[in-house]
Amino acid sequence: MLLTIDAGNTRTKWAVFSAEGEITQQGACANIDFSSKILPLHNITSVMISNVAGEVHANQISSVFASKNLAPHWFKSSAQCCDVTNHYTQPETLGTDRWAAIIAAWHLMHAPCVVVNAGTAVTIDALMNSPSNSSQGEFIGGIILPGLTLMQSSLGSATAQLPYSTDPACLTGDSFSTFTASAIANGAIHAICGAIEKMQFAVTEKYSSAPHIILSGGDAPTIAVHLREAVTNQLLIVDNLVLTGLYLCERSQHQKSDKQ
Repeated sequence: MLLTIDAGNTRTKWAVFSAEGEITQQGACANIDFSSKILPLHNITSVMISNVAGEVHANQISSVFASKNLAPHWFKSSAQCCDVTNHYTQPETLGTDRWAAIIAAWHLMHAPCVVVNAGTAVTIDALMNSPSNSSQGEFIGGIILPGLTLMQSSLGSATAQLPYSTDPACLTGDSFSTFTASAIANGAIHAICGAIEKMQFAVTEKYSSAPHIILSGGDAPTIAVHLREAVTNQLLIVDNLVLTGLYLCERSQHQKSDKQ
């Protein structure tokens, strides 16, 4: 059984995959609670980890597996993996969570995609068919912006008279908010939705092909509600996109080892 771990900026998610690629167990917790919340590691034979949370959390994760005599594999971004080419100027500097999500999206659709991970930060990445081989995918680049909560809280903390509220009633999607907390919340959702819609337009204009929108992460359902119909017609919300990408990469590595 393969345990995959997606250690994000504030939360860690995990899933156990069977040999057939089915998730048999999964969970999530705040990074600080990982050691006490991680599921029992029965029948785990390998571990694949994407960590963008830094060295301190990496050490916390490592200590858990050291006590279980398991040596995890730390997923790294690369120039090519699982039939996808990475066109980042320095491929190894691409966030491992973004790379895993892009790989999962390609294997899900095998078609042009805008891949959105909506967590503490929002990443919006463009994925195309290779012009020389349509069965291959190419990540051509993307953008990063603050997530829904971070965008609101940073504005509230940097300005004395702009209140930040977690009340869902503030987030209506209205362009004409009549109180400040709602204006901030709606400004944040407009910024994120606008960035997604702009990426969809850019891909369509450059490649003459309307991409699918693959949306994942904790804020995915909230964002989906506020996207324009022209976007939602192409929209698919996918849970565990990063974890699925880690499973695909581990399976690919295992298959290569078997052939050697």
